[in-house]
Amino acid sequence: MKTFKNFRNSCYQLKEMHLWDFMHKKYKGTFYRGVGKSGRGTGLGALGMGVYLTWSESMAQTFAKHQGAGSSVKQFKVKRGLKLVDVQDQDFADVKKKMGFEPWEWSDSLGYAGTLTKELKKLKYDGVISDKLAEGILIFDEKNVEEVK
Repeated sequence: MKTFKNFRNSCYQLKEMHLWDFMHKKYKGTFYRGVGKSGRGTGLGALGMGVYLTWSESMAQTFAKHQGAGSSVKQFKVKRGLKLVDVQDQDFADVKKKMGFEPWEWSDSLGYAGTLTKELKKLKYDGVISDKLAEGILIFDEKNVEEVK
């Protein structure tokens, strides 16, 4: 028989589950990326530098279309156990504040992306995740993702 205590404990566990853990489990570690003919992404760098992914194949298709002729959608498997910071987390806001940005502000410069990545890596993060479909997931080190052929 389930009790209120069991219910309460399961609610606490859900609350403590991080967005990345939830997404990795829900999508079985498989995500998508829209790439151009060269195999590269759009290169905006709003969350930092690395491999940008999304959980939506149609969103990846949208990014691919912006790459022009010869673009495609590729599927990737992301390693388990990575530590990703949520864009809503205080660590992310603190790093951006240190850089002179509000949490919702960003720049498309390489300096911005490089500094953001460097500062988050100092905090032992492997990437960034947003619950916004267009922002998606950023994995800093491409060794942590493998293309599914």
